[in-house]
Amino acid sequence: MVTRYHIGARRLESTLTAYAKRFDFLEVHMPERGQPAPTLSTLRRWRKQVPPHFDFSVVVGPAAAELRAGRGLDDDLDAAMASADALQARCMLIVTPPQVTPAMVWRERLAKVTARLAREATLVAWEPRGVWEVDDARNLARKLEILLVVDPMRDAPAEGPVFYGRLRALGETRSFGSTSLERVVATIGPRRDAYVVIETESALAECKRLRRIAQEGPRAGGGMGRVIRPRELTAAASASLRVKDDEQE
Repeated sequence: MVTRYHIGARRLESTLTAYAKRFDFLEVHMPERGQPAPTLSTLRRWRKQVPPHFDFSVVVGPAAAELRAGRGLDDDLDAAMASADALQARCMLIVTPPQVTPAMVWRERLAKVTARLAREATLVAWEPRGVWEVDDARNLARKLEILLVVDPMRDAPAEGPVFYGRLRALGETRSFGSTSLERVVATIGPRRDAYVVIETESALAECKRLRRIAQEGPRAGGGMGRVIRPRELTAAASASLRVKDDEQE
């Protein structure tokens, strides 16, 4: 199986057009209630500014992520689904906070919320924070037929045609070398699609390195992969890229 890699940075820092020359995946975070959010017309314009292969993931707002029934949850879900439609987003992500524990009440609430997000041609992903054991979260995600977001440097992903994960800059880790990225490709293995967010300051260099390794195959073994390569850029432009979570016209 040929794996299509979709790689993004932690946030958008220049224009979307410039970002799309370097990466081909972007998480769009819905803000807290009362905070300014991109209009649907802006999101539709974003979709037109990027190549057809560029993918978005809409991260639902914090009220919905808390899984508590009420107006806030309903508003956040409505906003996220409308934004996903405007962006033609391939993924929708819910990041639950630490207070969402493995207790049965939270499992049932998560099932209800993710069921409301489910729609044709859109993947629903879940990223738990807090006390969840990876195996437990993986089993629940499988039961709910959603993707579990993991760090492939630390946790084994679930089987399936699609992977969604992020490379986190934790502790003393500030960047990922070729050996680490080879392990990432081997861990992900053969898939239809692999969505990877790189959270380091050197995300652009690691994006290029990960693409190369995915194309060539890691020396230590693992699946060969094909990536969707954005347009090339000059070395000067590459060095100047910074990423930020707002639109600059």
